Parts: sequence; structure tokens; C-alpha cells
Amino acid sequence: MTKVFRNLTFDIKKNSIFQVYGNNGTGKTTLLKILSGLDNDYEGTINYKNINLNNIETNFLKEVVFLPSLPSFYENLTVEENLRFLSNVYGLDKLDINSSFKLTQIKDKQVKDLSDGQRKKIQLSIGIQSDAEVLVMDEPYNFLDIESQNQISYIFIELVKKNKTIIFSDNTKDSYTFEVNNSVNLNNV
Repeated sequence: MTKVFRNLTFDIKKNSIFQVYGNNGTGKTTLLKILSGLDNDYEGTINYKNINLNNIETNFLKEVVFLPSLPSFYENLTVEENLRFLSNVYGLDKLDINSSFKLTQIKDKQVKDLSDGQRKKIQLSIGIQSDAEVLVMDEPYNFLDIESQNQISYIFIELVKKNKTIIFSDNTKDSYTFEVNNSVNLNNV
């Protein structure tokens, strides 16, 4: 068994922005998956709302949403069809394709015909519209142009105002237009 982290301790406050950073291969994605309840191959204790993550009921997966660095959709479905399907998965009435980014012009395109940036915008829009209390985003700025990166930064600020917690990893930006409340540097563990 390979240990990725040793003696890693941190707190993530509710309604805050928390950054995970480190060089490639330091375990950022692994840590985000563990925090999202998607990887349970770890030693130690992780508490969510003062309950050990191993004892959390299925509501956790609705309260904490993980957005991977590479968006994944049904390639042969249109954007609109994917949104309808994912609305059902997240228990939402309907996902609005224009909630965060102006994406109306691509709603009838099959996902396989979209650019990586368009896919990323769709993925982020879905996560943002979910009822999740915690959004865990692996490399949310990947594939986005500067205008879209600025929009995501603004959205982070608005989400925290709406009592959401943001946990994200990023190695592409040196500074943000929002305050990172706390962070963990995986280069040092």
C-alpha cells in the first residue's frame, strides 16, 4: 500500500473557500475524492458536520457534489438531453443552461461536438445549480478562457454568500478576485 499523505490535518469552515494545492502527482484529486466520499481507501478520520464520514448516510452525496477536472457526459446526447438526465439525478426541477454561462447556442449540439471549454462550462453550471451545500471542484479553471475564469471567481463569491462551501484545487492561477479562507499545501506532506 502506498501512502499519499501522512499527518494531514486541516479544518474547512462552513461558507468558506478552501484551496488544495500542490505539484502534479501530490494527491490533490485523491484528497478531493476522499473529501467527497468517492474514495474510502484511507486511514484516519474525516468528519462532516461532526459525524465520521464512514458513518454518513446517503444524503451526504446530495449535500457534497464533486466536479472532476475532466467533465464527463453522454457523448451522443445533446447538451439539453444531458441536462434533463442530470436534473433527475440531482433531484432538480430543471437545470438552466444559461444560469452561469450563456450556453443557449449549444443546447442542441451533441456533447461529442463541443470544445473542452464548453464542456467545462456545462459541468460547472450543473454543479452550481445543484442543491449541494459543498461543491468540491478539481481544477475548475481548466479549459476556460479568461472571461469565463473571471465569471467562475464571481460565482464563488456569490455561492459563499448563499451559505455554500467551495473546496477546489488549482495550479493555473497566481491570485484570485476572492479570498481563499484556508488551504492545504500537499507539497509539504
